[in-house]
Amino acid sequence: MPEDLKVGVFICECGGNISDTVDIQKVKDSLNVEVVEQFVNLCSLNGRKIIRDAIFDHHLDRVVIAACSPISHEKTFQDYVQPLNPYLMDMANIREQCSWVHNDKDRATKKAITLINASIEKVKKSDAVNPIYCQTPNEVAVIGGGIAGMNAALSLAKQGTKVTIIESSPSIGGHMAKIGKVFSPVKIAEECGMCLLNPILNEVVWNENIEIITNAKVIESERRAGTYNLIVEKSPRYVDTEKCIACGKCAEVCEVEVPDDWNDGLSNRKAIYRPFGQSYPEAYVVDMEHCDRCGDCKRQCSMNAIRFKVKPEKIPISVGSIIIATGHKLFDPDLRPEYGYSRYDDVITQSELGRITGVNGPTKGKLVKSNGEIPKRVVMIQCVGSRDEKPDGHLYCSKVCCSVALKNANIIKHKHPETDVVICYTDMRTPSMYEKYYKHTQANGVRFIRGRPGEVVKRKGNFIVRVEDTLKREFSEIEADMVVLSTAMEPSEGTKEIAEILNVGTTEDEFIKEAHPKIKPVTTDIQGTFVCGTAQDPKDITESIMQATAAASKVSEYNYGGIEIEPFIAEIDEEKCIVCGECVERCKFKSMSIQDDEIYIDPMSCTGCGKCLVGCKQFAITVNGNIDEKIKATIDGVLAKKEPGERMILVFLDNIGYTAADNIGVNRLSYPESIHIIRVLSVNRVRPRHIKHALENGADGIFIGEFPGDLMYDEVERKIEKVKERIREVNQNPDRITFSKVYIPYYSGLANKLNDFDKKIKELNESE
Repeated sequence: MPEDLKVGVFICECGGNISDTVDIQKVKDSLNVEVVEQFVNLCSLNGRKIIRDAIFDHHLDRVVIAACSPISHEKTFQDYVQPLNPYLMDMANIREQCSWVHNDKDRATKKAITLINASIEKVKKSDAVNPIYCQTPNEVAVIGGGIAGMNAALSLAKQGTKVTIIESSPSIGGHMAKIGKVFSPVKIAEECGMCLLNPILNEVVWNENIEIITNAKVIESERRAGTYNLIVEKSPRYVDTEKCIACGKCAEVCEVEVPDDWNDGLSNRKAIYRPFGQSYPEAYVVDMEHCDRCGDCKRQCSMNAIRFKVKPEKIPISVGSIIIATGHKLFDPDLRPEYGYSRYDDVITQSELGRITGVNGPTKGKLVKSNGEIPKRVVMIQCVGSRDEKPDGHLYCSKVCCSVALKNANIIKHKHPETDVVICYTDMRTPSMYEKYYKHTQANGVRFIRGRPGEVVKRKGNFIVRVEDTLKREFSEIEADMVVLSTAMEPSEGTKEIAEILNVGTTEDEFIKEAHPKIKPVTTDIQGTFVCGTAQDPKDITESIMQATAAASKVSEYNYGGIEIEPFIAEIDEEKCIVCGECVERCKFKSMSIQDDEIYIDPMSCTGCGKCLVGCKQFAITVNGNIDEKIKATIDGVLAKKEPGERMILVFLDNIGYTAADNIGVNRLSYPESIHIIRVLSVNRVRPRHIKHALENGADGIFIGEFPGDLMYDEVERKIEKVKERIREVNQNPDRITFSKVYIPYYSGLANKLNDFDKKIKELNESE
């Protein structure tokens, strides 16, 4: 690497976001580089001209942009530094991780100087590497056939894309098929849900670009150069969909009855059944778990459509991208036994109430109790499992429960004005136009009590709902003859399974995590995989459809434009490699395989974590981009101007942790100036030698953060424990090193951890 590299530093004032807190002139005076420029908004077109002119005029070899987070504008500035190679530019984050977290101008300025110097040293070690481009097949797998999955598939199919819908249940339609009625806040009316769903379902079925596989799930996934190779396991229906005419004679002679899950167990169905009247495929299915194999249905079928000797089928599918639309499930009300769900027949859920009031439900739309009588008073209990700090509860709001309760309350009042409806709520959350519907519900005579009931008991044939009215600050007992629980939305089992199979990141609550909550709301952290609907988080039908069409749009953009992949991936020296396969076994991201007696590395799935590199006894593997040297250079840059008595803590974070750290600044929380965040591709690339080097050269503490959903989490945790043991063996304090879980949404927790670690290091410095 040449020693006389010409480096240019360009400092953004960010419209005062940086310059109001950081003394930019003092920063400029401190830097020993070829050229230093500042501008009010570097990301503007005028900023691009300043950068490019300086590159030509001063013959710059490297560029440092001191501005906002690279997560926001790294791609912008990589374009602006042309004709330089885009990876000969580095960004010093002096906004989110300096001016927005530190109030003292002198300290913030010193921190900015340190961050910029670290970037200067890092960029000097950068290699000119080129992005990798892959073209993807114009075929898509949509996993989940609910309202979100169907709309995403339909949008893509109308653009000429071949789509395969993979649905785990015997029919597409999802939760919306069960709802009964939906409502519009604009119309202030309730409408037939199936009437709205049917046209969409029919369009999906009739579209020649859409293939539907029901009773199926993805069991394996392999990524190769822009193509997902999926193995789909299709469970048998035991009824030939090509021959079945859905006459129903088979069900008539079947003597086995089981609870009907489509009616939430409120009625029974036969062991051979059709899920619902408009289900697709238009054929019956055998529930082999309950079938007694008597053969009556087979003998009755004039079409010879029933086949008991069918085995599961494994279907290979190759697609360029995937949309996850695996939906949600509902919180188990038995986890709150104080409400008596399993003890009392007339304690039901909002979902069950929706089936009862639906015209195709178990009572044909009649609101009746278990004894057939119309209830005189219905009490609805909100936030059962949502906004709940009890065991098995969820801190998040499920978003739709208030609106669903209002809808069902109005349906009751329309049919039975004499029935008293009381909603016990934590906070009524009806944003935007839904507030009109809330007012409409109040005008209909529905009563509201602010307070979550603590218990439901039965006394003299009636329910007693015990609740504290938090507005009146008094306890009361409400008599009722029907209680309805508004249960939380949870990630479905299918969501959890597909996240593991595709290696897609999830939130702490196990929903599919978006790459960025603001600017990439349907993109996951795996290229080519997108998410929509309630697989991503709780939402209503409208938002699910909007997100589905957004996901379809991003897929089209992705498939049409191809993929640009970061070049920091593993590379094999074929002359040294003996094709032992050790690296294939070690790779947790399944990016390595043996093909034609050579090790093949899939650039799409390789993260450059370096696990294969460490285990190669032939030293045949390298990772592009000189990453180890850049980490060491960044450490040196941070510590270069450390003053006596100054505390310096190095915090290593990957993209997830770095985003969480950015969110600390965005929300104007703070942490001490001693904290210096270093962004790495994978925290696994922080080697023991890096930690040792940092501690020997003045670092007071090392903080390594990792998202627990990352495949390398356990590996890194074990490595850090080993490093601590080595530190202890040479009589150094292992408490100067810490490893912590990091989540994007819980940035405040990261801020607290950084503050606590700084206090701990301060105490260690004072005691040693």
